[in-house]
Amino acid sequence: MQKQIVEIAGEAVGTLMPHARGLRFMAVKFHVWPLDGEVYADPATAHRAVTAHIAATREAMADRVH
Repeated sequence: MQKQIVEIAGEAVGTLMPHARGLRFMAVKFHVWPLDGEVYADPATAHRAVTAHIAATREAMADRVH
């Protein structure tokens, strides 16, 4: 398996690298650094995790503003 780019809303936020237990996420954008090094079973699972993390971060930021 080759490395794969993880894009959210057209923005590359990381890459998935082959790992003995699946695919290791390597963050390339600051807002997803907390996920750097996480291992996922497949690209779809990684994409869902990154999307959920970004949504949770945006929600937390919105709560701070109000």
